[in-house]
Amino acid sequence: MRDVTPDQNSIDLKALIHDLIEFIKNPVQRIRILPDWNWSSLFIVQILVAIASGILASIIKMDFGFWFIARTIIAMPIVTTLMALLLTFFVYYYFQFFENRSESFRKILILIILSSIPFYIFQIASAYFAPISLIGFGFTAILAVIGLCENFGVEKKRAYTVVGVLFAIVLVTWISNRSF
Repeated sequence: MRDVTPDQNSIDLKALIHDLIEFIKNPVQRIRILPDWNWSSLFIVQILVAIASGILASIIKMDFGFWFIARTIIAMPIVTTLMALLLTFFVYYYFQFFENRSESFRKILILIILSSIPFYIFQIASAYFAPISLIGFGFTAILAVIGLCENFGVEKKRAYTVVGVLFAIVLVTWISNRSF
């Protein structure tokens, strides 16, 4: 007998693009019910969104050259993926220590990746107006609160606290990077 079950790690690029377009059209509705992406799809989305954001930012700045490739194609996907994983660990262990329960690491990562899309969109224009990335992160924070409440049953007050701590860390990091 031949096994005809679908490969759990296969990537349906058409479905991913459809999910992303629907998310961009109505992020508040779409963050309430997270898609069930496999690990491969998660990392593909993370990397493609990071690269697209970097390429569009470079086009706006008219910045093409060696550093464009190094920063946009290589460094940005690696750094943003590591940051998404770090934020996911933070939320995962929040559930472990403060909610006394275990949640799916993959599902939390899906929330982090989807809620970060507004940040990537606003990041495109940050070369001309640096604080706009904070506005994008503000939208990301709102989506994260909605996602935590709707998908994981976190109380609104606690969701605001968790996301507020993350926003404060990002704000301090952003300010320290701008002062040097």
